[in-house]
Amino acid sequence: MNFKTISIRGKFGKLLGKLYIPFYIMIYGSRFHGKSTVALMFADELVKQHGYKVLYVANEEGAKGTMQEKVVRLGINSPIGIIEDYNPKLFRDYDVVFIDSTQTTDISHEEFKELKKQFPNTSFVIINQANRDGSSKGGTKWEHIVDAIMHIENQSATMEKNRFPEGSKETIKIF
Repeated sequence: MNFKTISIRGKFGKLLGKLYIPFYIMIYGSRFHGKSTVALMFADELVKQHGYKVLYVANEEGAKGTMQEKVVRLGINSPIGIIEDYNPKLFRDYDVVFIDSTQTTDISHEEFKELKKQFPNTSFVIINQANRDGSSKGGTKWEHIVDAIMHIENQSATMEKNRFPEGSKETIKIF
């Protein structure tokens, strides 16, 4: 069997390694540690390096002034679609869909499994909030339905799970 992979240059490539297509990644961390910032930076790299059509569901922060300020501050000028309302009917034309966050969209792990079946060629990056103890909200069920788990803490990323070849376990400062 042959599976398509892509390589990402830079910090995300060092963390993730070669991504199988489609890929399913969970990003989680405590509030104000940079989950959305890291996700937007990753979305930007996917567009720049591979020409992917990316949709970012900004349900938690909203598609408003604070999101625009963040995009400008990060210097992102890639054509990333940003919407506020979670609507799977809009996912059809995208290569990668970011869902920020699973808690605010109220998507369950069972619904996510159905999304993967409904859109078999679409990669998904889900953003989860963290519990007070730092663990990912939603429990271990989320951990088993993604290929990789990226923990964000103090603007740095560590891969806690990674099924992709050549990925790293070291903590890397992202911004």
